[in-house]
Amino acid sequence: MSFMAKRYLRKFRAEDYKKSVAHSFIKPNQKINLFRKNENEYKIDPVKKGQLVTIDTVADPTSQILYFHGGAFTVPMNEDQLEMITQIAQAANSRLQIADFPLLPTNSADDMLAFSQAVFDKVVTDDLPLFIVADSAGAKLSLQLLMDNPGKVLGTSLISPWLDMKLTDPEIAKRAENDILLDLPTLQEIGGWFTDGASAEKWQDVFNSANLKNIGDVQIFYGENEMLVPSDLKLIDAMGQAEGASPLPTTFKDAWHDYTLWFKLSETKKTFRQIAEFIKDRRGA
Repeated sequence: MSFMAKRYLRKFRAEDYKKSVAHSFIKPNQKINLFRKNENEYKIDPVKKGQLVTIDTVADPTSQILYFHGGAFTVPMNEDQLEMITQIAQAANSRLQIADFPLLPTNSADDMLAFSQAVFDKVVTDDLPLFIVADSAGAKLSLQLLMDNPGKVLGTSLISPWLDMKLTDPEIAKRAENDILLDLPTLQEIGGWFTDGASAEKWQDVFNSANLKNIGDVQIFYGENEMLVPSDLKLIDAMGQAEGASPLPTTFKDAWHDYTLWFKLSETKKTFRQIAEFIKDRRGA
């Protein structure tokens, strides 16, 4: 573990950071939208209860990134997430397409999926090769798109994915106390909101290898101390058994959930570099 990571961990424990995060997930401020607040700076297209935000981070992009943000499906995208994905897009020489999706509990999981597919249909027609990057809850939407649209994405990068909405795995419960950022009961409550609005015929099981056929190369980054590690391992195992799917996992000892939002960490810098290289390699640049 890096020196900087140790400092952050001490700070998080001293301030009971997990409690603050749980409160923000259950009682988010959804009145402020990062993009509508600065709408003159971005190209914004309204799409099915959400919006697609396009940002040319470089003069002559050679690929495009469709990004789905984390925040437990309840919290609007924030400035740290924008900084994260902008740094990645610039390093990868990519146009940035941000899926600013409708949020729980006002909207449903089916609403989020309808939005995600509509956004995907818009960007996939672009001449630029398409990649997906997602963190935390955004990974759930991304994987569903991959399964519904096999072979149309050149590569995918998932950071600290949250894929299991029920979170009843005993191994997750064992790890929950030591997770310094995520509160298990809070995620279980929000996961219940999600599943209540998710039609069974529209949402595929991401841990069933038969559903993962031809989803391509998928980078998976996470910290070894995250309570969600058991579901990460289930996904990696399922992908390993699926035709046309290749899991590319990278783990960091003692890194926490969504560690990439702390930019001074060496683990974050390595992750950004690996994602940018992954995109450049697969687009032939």
